[in-house]
Amino acid sequence: MRRSRVEIIADILESANGTGATKTQIVYRANLNFKLATNYIKYLLRKGYLVEAIEGNRRIYRVTDKGRTFLRSLSTIYRELGDFDSFDGF
Repeated sequence: MRRSRVEIIADILESANGTGATKTQIVYRANLNFKLATNYIKYLLRKGYLVEAIEGNRRIYRVTDKGRTFLRSLSTIYRELGDFDSFDGF
C-alpha cells in the first residue's frame, strides 16, 4: 500500500528528529528518492516544521518545536484510531 503525504511527512520529521539529518540520511531513512525528498523538505522548511543549518560543508535539517508538536499530535491520532486498518465497516 502506498504511503499518504502525511505519512511521508511524518517519516521525514522522524528522520530529522533529535540531532538532525542530511538530505541523504533523510532519503534513506524515509525511503524516498532525492527529487521527492527535496520537494518535501522545501515544503517543511516553508511551513516551519524543519530548519536548515550549515555545519562545515554539510547542510543539516532539524525538526522545530512546531514539527515535534505535529509528530506528537499524529502519534495521538494513530493511538486513538488503534486498529483502523483492520476495520472493514466501509
